[in-house]
Amino acid sequence: MENQMLPAAQKLLTVAETAVLLRVSKPTIYRWAASGYLPSIQYGQPRVEGEARRGGAIRIPRSAVDALLALEDEAA
Repeated sequence: MENQMLPAAQKLLTVAETAVLLRVSKPTIYRWAASGYLPSIQYGQPRVEGEARRGGAIRIPRSAVDALLALEDEAA
């Protein structure tokens, strides 16, 4: 996951929105983002190890979701 400023012109999706579009669970989206399979942008304060509260938010570019959906269509 990249730590960077949110791009103003790029359509970004939440983890929940992405999970619905790809028909997978939210934990799957988090795993794919952490592994780099699904490009993502993390912003806000990072989670401090050992703290119970959540860290920054994750957003997924719509273009990355569209690319995965296109691969799925080709495989079908």
